[in-house]
Amino acid sequence: MPPLSLIALAIGFIAVVGTLFGLPDRWFFGLLSLTCMISGAQVAYYDLRAWAVAFLATGMLLAVAAAVAAIRAARRRNP
Repeated sequence: MPPLSLIALAIGFIAVVGTLFGLPDRWFFGLLSLTCMISGAQVAYYDLRAWAVAFLATGMLLAVAAAVAAIRAARRRNP
């Protein structure tokens, strides 16, 4: 298995296990976004364009979700 795939799997596993221990949403979505971006880079290396676009688009959407979660958490702390 390629090293980038192992790294992506490890980060995804950390994100899922982290939710069991109360990981905030912004961290969960950020880690999943990182997982998708690394996976997208790995499949782009193997010239699988459709998979690369799918992973990178999903990573982008998860990054937006992480940013929204971070903004909402900041607004809850500072009313």
